This record gives sequence, C-alpha cells and structure tokens, in this order.
Amino acid sequence: MTGAEAEAIMARHARSFAPAARILARADRSRVAQLYALCRFVDDLADEDGSDAAAARLEAISLALRHGGSAAHGADPIVDRARALFAGRPCGLDAFAMLVDGVRGDIGAVRIADYAALDAYTHAVAGTVGIMIADLFDVEKRFHGAAADLGKAMQLTNICRDVAEDARAGRRYLPAALCRWQPEDIAVPTPRIRADIRAAVATLLHRAEYLYASGRAGLGALPLRLRLAVAASSAIYRGIGAELRERDHDPLTGRVYVNGPRKLRLACGAVLALAWQGAAGTGSVRAGDVHA
Repeated sequence: MTGAEAEAIMARHARSFAPAARILARADRSRVAQLYALCRFVDDLADEDGSDAAAARLEAISLALRHGGSAAHGADPIVDRARALFAGRPCGLDAFAMLVDGVRGDIGAVRIADYAALDAYTHAVAGTVGIMIADLFDVEKRFHGAAADLGKAMQLTNICRDVAEDARAGRRYLPAALCRWQPEDIAVPTPRIRADIRAAVATLLHRAEYLYASGRAGLGALPLRLRLAVAASSAIYRGIGAELRERDHDPLTGRVYVNGPRKLRLACGAVLALAWQGAAGTGSVRAGDVHA
C-alpha cells in the first residue's frame, strides 16, 4: 500500500486524528497513516466480516507476528507490512500483535465482566496504539505507559459513545459490575436499564478523564509536531465525552459527535495550552507524571 493510499484511508475514517495529523511532517504523516491503515484492516476483519474465517485469519496473523513467518512462506501479507513498518522496533511489533489478539476477541458475543477485563481490553485494542506511535517516533520506553493511557482513555470514550451500536451487534463493553444487562436488553431499554447505563457511562467517563490526564503528562516526551497532533486529537475525543455529559450521560438518544467548528476550537485550545505551558516552563515531563 502506498503512502497516499494509507493517508486516504486515514482521512476517510479517522475523523478526529486525520485533521490533527496534518501538523506532522509529510514523512511522519505517511508512517502514521500506514499504521492507521494496518489497524483499520485488522479492525474491519472483526467488525465488518466477523466470520469464523476472519477469526482464523487474525489468529494466523498473530502467530506469524510472534513466531516468525512471511508472505513468501505462506504468512498473511499484513505480517510483512507490519514487520516493514516496525523494522528495528520490537516494542511496536509486539504491541501490534497484542492489538490483533484484542480485536479477535471482538468477534462474536462480547460481555465484559469487570473492571480488570475492561482495562485489559482497552489496553489491547487502544493502549497498544499509543505504544506503537511512541515506538515509531523513538520515544523512550519509560514513557510508553503514558502513551498507552491516552489510547485507553480514547477507547473508553468510544465505548461510552457506542453503547447502542454495540448492543445491536451483540456486544456489551460496559462491565457487568456497572451494567448487568444483556445487549438485547440495552437495545430496547426500560427506564431502569437506561438509568443503569447512564450511571455506568458517568463512571467510565470519569475514569477516562484520569487516563487523559496521565497521557497528557507524557506529551513532553514526544517530538514537537507529534505532541501538537496528539494533543489536538485527544482534545477532540474528550469533546465527545463532554457532549455525552451534556446529554446527562445518555448514549441512547442518538450518536454523539463533535461538529467541525467545535473540533477546531478544541484542537486550537489544546495547541494553545501546550504553548502556554512551554512559555511558563511547565511543559516538561516530571518523573512522577508517567509510568516507569
């Protein structure tokens, strides 16, 4: 896949990140787009295909990534693309293999049991993306935890936004500890079910705010343009959470989105906040602000 093709995929699907990615230098934007296209391909196997054959293909990709193999020896071509992208960067390749495993778990019925299962899931399908981006840009490994937290925060935001859509697909990512109802119940909610969903969403959005803060604490470790792009895109994602709060945490009243003008305001506000921190001398990373 060419860089232009990958960028077209990112522009079509990554509505929060693609505009922010324009801040990046062309070569860096192309690498990020290649990563996005890889992740999108894997995600589509689960979401748009979702067959037993798709699950088997994802398992084969994971095995080839972890134990060797290439397209020349019968492995999936996606393996060669991932190896080329992460050449000399084993952390990134390991994170991609973990993402493949996490996405494979999306095929079929999903019922998240508890907070531990939710944390494991959000790390597998989104925290890994933060790690992959950090590794692509040669960010020190000690900052990868903060990058993972930012990805997990965004995934929690997605989960809260997509409760109804996921329920129609037979999935419930709200942990049973917060919402014990089955997807078919959520799809046609009673007032009691709706109240439980709102309470669960409020709790998860609060958790997401903690993770956003942890992720932002590591931004100073990123190259300047990437720092600005990540700050802008994460601010847009946080805007989705803010929209949900304005709806009293009810994701069943219609899909939540952030319109173009508000996206621009949120992105500009995040960039200006970084500039202010830099001018005030508070933009550096402190040892206690990130995961060791």
